[in-house]
Amino acid sequence: MFKKFLALTLAIVLCLSLIACDLSGLLEEPDEETEKESKTKKQEETLTEESSEKDTTKKEEESRDEQIKKAEPPHLEYIYNTSEAHKVIGEYLQAALNAAGIKMTLVNQEWNIFLETRYNGEYSLARNGWIADFNDPITFLDMWTTESYSNDVQFGKGAHASIRMYDLDLTKYGYNIKVDDGTWSETYDRLISVIKDCKDKETRYDLMHIAEDMLMDTGCIMPLYYYTDLYMIDKDVDGFYSNPIGIKYFMNSKIKGSDAISVCLGGEPQILDPALCSATSDMSIVSHLFSGLAKWTQDENGNAVIVADVAEELVEPVYNADGTVTYTYTLKDTLWSNGDKVTAQDFEQSWKRAASYDLGADYGYMFDVIMGYDKDDLAVRAIDDKTLEVTLYSDIHYWNELLAFPTYFPVHISNRGDMNGYWATRVDTYICNGAYKMDRWDYSAILTLEKNNNYHDADNTTMENISFYFSDDPNNMLVNFKYGNWQFIDEVPYWEIPKIKEENSDEFKIVGQIGTYFVCWNINENLLPDSNLKGVELEEVQQEIRKSISLLIDRNYIVSEITQGGEMPASSLVAMGMTDADGSEFYKNAGNDSSYDGYYDVSPEAQKSNWEKAIEILSKYYNLKLA
Repeated sequence: MFKKFLALTLAIVLCLSLIACDLSGLLEEPDEETEKESKTKKQEETLTEESSEKDTTKKEEESRDEQIKKAEPPHLEYIYNTSEAHKVIGEYLQAALNAAGIKMTLVNQEWNIFLETRYNGEYSLARNGWIADFNDPITFLDMWTTESYSNDVQFGKGAHASIRMYDLDLTKYGYNIKVDDGTWSETYDRLISVIKDCKDKETRYDLMHIAEDMLMDTGCIMPLYYYTDLYMIDKDVDGFYSNPIGIKYFMNSKIKGSDAISVCLGGEPQILDPALCSATSDMSIVSHLFSGLAKWTQDENGNAVIVADVAEELVEPVYNADGTVTYTYTLKDTLWSNGDKVTAQDFEQSWKRAASYDLGADYGYMFDVIMGYDKDDLAVRAIDDKTLEVTLYSDIHYWNELLAFPTYFPVHISNRGDMNGYWATRVDTYICNGAYKMDRWDYSAILTLEKNNNYHDADNTTMENISFYFSDDPNNMLVNFKYGNWQFIDEVPYWEIPKIKEENSDEFKIVGQIGTYFVCWNINENLLPDSNLKGVELEEVQQEIRKSISLLIDRNYIVSEITQGGEMPASSLVAMGMTDADGSEFYKNAGNDSSYDGYYDVSPEAQKSNWEKAIEILSKYYNLKLA
């Protein structure tokens, strides 16, 4: 019945009357006046530049339009990984584009195939999403440099590598950098490098806004909504907590009358090598098995905070004359699960392995703040068994967050030579230093952990055993939760959310999460195959087309009728909750129009005008047959 309703609703998508979800309680409101002043100033600067270029641009457009032969819109393909929610969002996107006369085929792919297809750029559009690794906008921005493993858009690759149309002028910030009509690598890549070396906070954040402006101007990123983290937890469970990026922690939990807990975070782990794991569900498991210099815990007010773990304390840096900073950590007396001592050498060698070109880890780039990263020779050394020294290029406010991230966890010497992580697929070779150790692994079914008495803080580990059950089926998760088989599930069927909110309000949780669900384009997808345009002229038009297609999307419909988990319509790539230099929210200062936040007006009231604007622009290039 819901699908019939969805199909009918989408066919008349222009007539929807939408109500945005009210999440005012999830995030503390910043000073709106400060945000408006900042954004208005940015808008005035932009208008001045646009005015001086207006006449020239108009003539170029007239000449360009003469070379364009209107034709049928190209048939697009949208790939997504297996998930009912992803599928229904894809069906909505398909219907929205179809209403504008644009055909799009949906292709469902198994997770690993999906990742490979996206990485290789063998698609038109693809589902995507990013959850912050730490509270700094750079985590959303540095993934789009030419050689980044996460550069699914293919910026600076293939035909796009030779496109010279990007400008970068940093002279007003004191840099001798001014590039006109440069390539992506000459501008965006260089900008990200400058940001990472920048030591002035305000300048650095201004540069990150410039980076997001460049990204969004391509039209290759179509934000849909800002994530929330929703899960169900048995009302008898106490002491559970999660961190802002969605990693779950059960080591301090308690259940009446039991010392064991059964949970389901998703399907079979991809890999449980700390250096190689990248899925949030896998990192949750790894965070129970390993212990880094720092860890996330809960304070007396229930807030997630970072404290020392293997390190005696989280020390302040020493500022060096060349602008670099050095940290020196003293390690606690701790043991591996096999009884070996955990040493500073374990951290030194594990970090160098994780950051190495040979390993090619997804999160290897997280070590680029350490000197020597670009030379594959990190400036980290074990002074002795209990003293670790590390030198960073500059002082960064999120350093402790990196120390608590799984990629920074140590790996035992017997497993560091395995560059494929095979050691992490077997119980008998799995040596760890965290609160738990592996007990049993029944593949495709369950992984059982038992308390590790060698862990330095074992006295405060309240849960003796954790059973991680594997399932990709949210229906199966919900059934097992309702029957009491599982005390925690990390996903529920989206169509059951209204009922769950009504019947299980004390067990259904929606919490803030710094992340964005978006659609990405392959920048090398030719959207005007019948035109005579080439190179820069073609890409300029394609940018306009991509941004226009983004205006067709009714983000309020997605969050109110499909996801229903308290998500907010997204108007930027950098997510809601990410702070700016002045403490306000970064996304509220993004874009060049002070009348709304971000790069699109995603209010329900703007949907009709967004649609009309999109159709007007697309009609310049295509013979549209509106549904």
